[in-house]
Amino acid sequence: MDNINRIIKKAQDDLFPELEAKIRSELNKKDKEWLIDQIIYLTCDRHSLHEQKIKLDDMRKRLNRIRKVGYTNRSVLNFIDTYQKISRKQLEETGFIINPPHMGLATIASYQRSKKGETLLEEARDMLYVALYGDETTNVNFTRNQEEVLTIIIPQSKSESLFFLKAATEINTAGTWKDPEGVSNDDHTNNIGLQIEFGDHKEGNIGLAVFVALNLINLLHVNEQIFYARMEKVERSSLQSL
Repeated sequence: MDNINRIIKKAQDDLFPELEAKIRSELNKKDKEWLIDQIIYLTCDRHSLHEQKIKLDDMRKRLNRIRKVGYTNRSVLNFIDTYQKISRKQLEETGFIINPPHMGLATIASYQRSKKGETLLEEARDMLYVALYGDETTNVNFTRNQEEVLTIIIPQSKSESLFFLKAATEINTAGTWKDPEGVSNDDHTNNIGLQIEFGDHKEGNIGLAVFVALNLINLLHVNEQIFYARMEKVERSSLQSL
């Protein structure tokens, strides 16, 4: 006795020769260069190579910006002084973000950021990258004499907002936080924990810049009510000089 799956498969098998013939007929009308382009596109799309290329291009641009600007301990202090007290309300009132979703819901899309909002988001991403990974090869001259581990907890659905981070250990974890207003409960949400080891200044300025940058990224993109991040000192690590 046939079931629905067998009936569908038989119908597909019956239609395939006619469909194949029609596709071949249409492809025969196309020139060779067009066919080559389509094969390359489909191959890249199947293996997510387009997305990888976009990320690689973004990283090249970021590193070029960082090398061109150059960062010192003074750069970190200036960044902290400028953005440490910035708020969602200020960003809305000054036009950095436009009609964003309620905090805790969807991420803020690019069309909900003005041009200056996009520029500030990239500045925050650059500073976060510099604080975590910057060294002489990227024209970053920091005094790093204290090892720290940064832990970030972010919903899995929003983890792409930190795509530019590297050498991060990912840990799956379930959310348990409940929003008192009932707008954006985190109970049983699929979260990802990111752990990154980096060198901080003994006075904690680089670490503070990390938190300021993360706050900006949250306000301009991630859009969580509580964007959880913490740092812990590392007493001994393989990254430290022996």
